[in-house]
Amino acid sequence: MYNHRFTHIMAPALVLGLLFFSCTRQEKDKSTGTAARPLPDSTVVATVNGDPITLGEFQERFSRSGFKQEEDADSAVRQEFLNRLVERKMMLREAQRRRIKVGLQEINQRIEGYQKEHGKDVREDLAAQGIDFEKWKSDIWENMMIEKLVGRDVDRAVRVSSAEVRKYFQENQDSFSRRAQVRVRQIVVTTEAEAQSVLEQLHAGADFASLARDKSTAPEAASGGDLGYFSEGEMPAEFNVVFGLSKGGMSGVVKSPYGFHVFKLEDRRPAGKRGLDEVSDEISKKLLHEKQDARFQRWLKELRGRTKFEINYQALAQ
Repeated sequence: MYNHRFTHIMAPALVLGLLFFSCTRQEKDKSTGTAARPLPDSTVVATVNGDPITLGEFQERFSRSGFKQEEDADSAVRQEFLNRLVERKMMLREAQRRRIKVGLQEINQRIEGYQKEHGKDVREDLAAQGIDFEKWKSDIWENMMIEKLVGRDVDRAVRVSSAEVRKYFQENQDSFSRRAQVRVRQIVVTTEAEAQSVLEQLHAGADFASLARDKSTAPEAASGGDLGYFSEGEMPAEFNVVFGLSKGGMSGVVKSPYGFHVFKLEDRRPAGKRGLDEVSDEISKKLLHEKQDARFQRWLKELRGRTKFEINYQALAQ
């Protein structure tokens, strides 16, 4: 649920903020006036500008990120996770200091996008994993706050010129060889009888793309079943039948874990070198990501340098 740098408000901003910046002051024993012994989960494992991260918060976030307390108890893993948690808190505090805002509507849009992408109700999905929805929602708020901060300070400051793309291409031409590829359309249905019916209609002259739009249950149905170009080994083994087809040829019914397929070979592309026009976008994205990551590391180092923080690895081990 997090972006590639962070391994996933208006009202109720205060509530969401408190889920992360919880108060862990020791309470006074009312009868004696002495400080009560802290519970293990209230032990402070780190502070960021005076804000504590407790053992309880660490354990909760560790679990919410997909780790299991027992199985992933390696000290190096836990220490690295705590380091990232400290950095996350630094960035969130910096975003708040800079008065960056994330509205409830933005959060809901992000959640809706998640549901569309995964095709399932997010509350049910989280409940099945034992994750509290409101706490996960607070993670979304934090992520978006940090994304906006990094977008302003890092991403917007980085550009890749066409000269840099050409230079990279010239110096790495051996990296742009291409294996032989095929371009394929498919129709996927749920039963073998349906697939046989589709095959009969195709042999009778039905247009493959039109039939794919009408009948196929696969995601690319809207584009006429077009899978684009791919090389042998890039698709499930059941797809290998297409490499034996002639251009324009169709397969029989092919069963796979996804259903029953009928394939059509649209085109073949021989092995060879890809030209600059074909790979310029790919190179530009690669160089952009490299520049962004390098700038991000410098930016984060500067942020750490002006933040007062302490980490207690011994308390984490306890």
